[in-house]
Amino acid sequence: MTSESEMSVAEPAPNPLPSNLQPIITYENSLLPITDHKFNGSNYNQWSHSVMIFICRNGKEDYIIGTTIPPDESGARYRTWKAENHMVMSWLLNSMTNEMGENFMYYQTAKEIWDATRETYSNKDNMSVVFEIKGVLHDQRRGEMTVIDYFNALIRYW
Repeated sequence: MTSESEMSVAEPAPNPLPSNLQPIITYENSLLPITDHKFNGSNYNQWSHSVMIFICRNGKEDYIIGTTIPPDESGARYRTWKAENHMVMSWLLNSMTNEMGENFMYYQTAKEIWDATRETYSNKDNMSVVFEIKGVLHDQRRGEMTVIDYFNALIRYW
């Protein structure tokens, strides 16, 4: 004969958090793409913004802006830093086309990858590209486009 305590099934503990404050699921162990903007060499601005949103949402932006620096390899925190740095590196590399990712896969830190892509592909300091974009914007006409399509075309260039 079984006792009453052996037959009872434990009730799940109620969740102490309201439904609007449930923990955020992270992508730390996921193979899902982090963005639809695969970096291909000509879409740096869209890619970098999209990736930064994802990385900030996961609380790992310190690894690409450089405020998280590698601790001493013999220290207790080095293993955690290395694992998290490699996780962010994999996010960056997996958000690139295979051809682009091959150019950056041998860097040692996520910050090195981030900085190298910015230095190589960002148009921030490239005045000839700025001039070209201003010309495209100046010549852009609405024509047959809807107002929304026209607006999106202007924003895309700006």
